[in-house]
Amino acid sequence: MNGQSWGVRALLLLLALGCSSSGTSGDASTDAPTDSSGGLPGFGQSCAPAAQQGDPQCAAGLVCVSVGAEQGRNLCTKTCTTEGAVCSGGPAGTAPTCGREYQISPANSRVCEFFCDTGFPNCPPSTTCLADFDGMMTCQPPVM
Repeated sequence: MNGQSWGVRALLLLLALGCSSSGTSGDASTDAPTDSSGGLPGFGQSCAPAAQQGDPQCAAGLVCVSVGAEQGRNLCTKTCTTEGAVCSGGPAGTAPTCGREYQISPANSRVCEFFCDTGFPNCPPSTTCLADFDGMMTCQPPVM
């Protein structure tokens, strides 16, 4: 279908997010690889919305969520359980934290977020410290 509306793309993104692992570990985040095994983006890397339901967007155990005020800023991250807890396995020099709930099919789930300060951003490579849809400063990839 040519010229799909952003609503259809957003629905496909929400449907595709249900393909993540939900195991837990001793810390706030779920166990997940932090590398780009299989050619898929790893923790803290930019990801593209799925073209079809079930298409993998991130390395195993990670989910792709929209992190910016602008549509198209999507980042691979982990699900987590305890708001404010440190998420392990982030890229060197970063401090991901268990943050807000996102719609991740089949239910809402907290995700690790890369909060930042413009004076000392601490962001993963290829991301920038910008205000998100809630006005919070988070590390965001370029618009895809």
